[in-house]
Amino acid sequence: MTMITSGMLALSLVACSSVKTIETKESPSPSPAAVQNTVEPKKAPVKIKYATYRVGTHVSAAAEKKILDEFKKKYNGEIDLQIEEIPGDQAYVDKIKVLAASKDLPDVVEGKNGLNDLLIKGNLATPLNEYLEGDAAWKAEVGNEAIKSNSRDGKVWSIANGAQLIGYFYNRELFDKAGVKPAATWDEFLANLEKIKTSTGIAPLAMMTGENAWTTNLLLGAIVGTSGDAGNKFMNTPFPKNFETPEFIEGLKKIQTILQKYTTKDALGAGYANAANNFLQGKAAIIANGPWMISDFSDKTKALEGFDKKVGVAMYPNSGMFSSYEVGYMLTAKDKETKDAAIKLLKFLTDAHAQQINLELSSTMPLTVNVKPSDEFKQKNPLFMANVELGGQAKNKFANLDSLNFANVTEAWKTLYPELNFNKATAEEIAKKLSTTGEKNK
Repeated sequence: MTMITSGMLALSLVACSSVKTIETKESPSPSPAAVQNTVEPKKAPVKIKYATYRVGTHVSAAAEKKILDEFKKKYNGEIDLQIEEIPGDQAYVDKIKVLAASKDLPDVVEGKNGLNDLLIKGNLATPLNEYLEGDAAWKAEVGNEAIKSNSRDGKVWSIANGAQLIGYFYNRELFDKAGVKPAATWDEFLANLEKIKTSTGIAPLAMMTGENAWTTNLLLGAIVGTSGDAGNKFMNTPFPKNFETPEFIEGLKKIQTILQKYTTKDALGAGYANAANNFLQGKAAIIANGPWMISDFSDKTKALEGFDKKVGVAMYPNSGMFSSYEVGYMLTAKDKETKDAAIKLLKFLTDAHAQQINLELSSTMPLTVNVKPSDEFKQKNPLFMANVELGGQAKNKFANLDSLNFANVTEAWKTLYPELNFNKATAEEIAKKLSTTGEKNK
């Protein structure tokens, strides 16, 4: 019994010893908190801000929405795009100026109506050279000419989302009634205006002098740009400071006559919406504007029934057409993380896919010939194709005053045109005031 008891005790001791050995070799089970701490936390989306005036009834609203919706879908979880809608082109410009003063800009800004100059001078924008050089495909989609048009001293400050090829639209029914056709010279153009006025009782031209005086300045720019070599050079030279040239003064004189005799009563101080409405409702026979307006002609909420069937397009007298690029989008984000996200939006707004959307939905000319209209689009949009054909025929091509002028010059038109209209100042005096305004820029 003693021997048996002694053996059992020995086995017990060995068993205890082996259990202890196993326990010392095993690692303790980690606590739930410890497991949780080892999981990499999910990175929050980068927030970027973007403001747009292409909303509501704007002709580019549908294209803008499609592009932004696709962007949000592609970068869902990576980028949180916060969009502020600002109805009205001028309201957008005014809002951006306020935000620029407080240095609280959206991360991508469209540099229209002199905003590009304002943001560059305020050191609020980032040059885009390195982003273009780092993305050969995007650079090719934008094209060298568009890049060059928005460069200064070798720095690319903005990227266009479309080209501009602008003549003027006219009401063929009213032209037929007046017995006129698109004029070959400016003298014939003015004579046509008189015939339209007397034979139809309709205002010949849809004009506006408020906001950036867009339609009026298109007409002025076309007069200057087709006046000869000197005038054409003026309309192809960015940021003029001297407006006291014979060609520009003669252009102002013609505009003075048109404002006083051949436009609607509400033209002075009016915005673009007023001028567009007058043409779309048959209250004016001609409007100077680009092909993005074409979709409005068949919009029953904006135009008369069947109005699209009445509209023709023409180049300006002396074979003139505006041919340039939009000022486009600027990168105004501050820190690197936000810039990296914002540049993705800027690319998305300007690449070949966006150009195709803008072409198909808002009749915006693409930046290069590589983006082509579909056969279906050509069939449905003969007016657009006619505009393209005229662009190929035009002998005199030039940029518009909005893209050429300093911001303070663009701002000055709304006060100077009423002075010209009411004979408070001569064309020579208006030109001098423009020069004084331009010279304030260093």
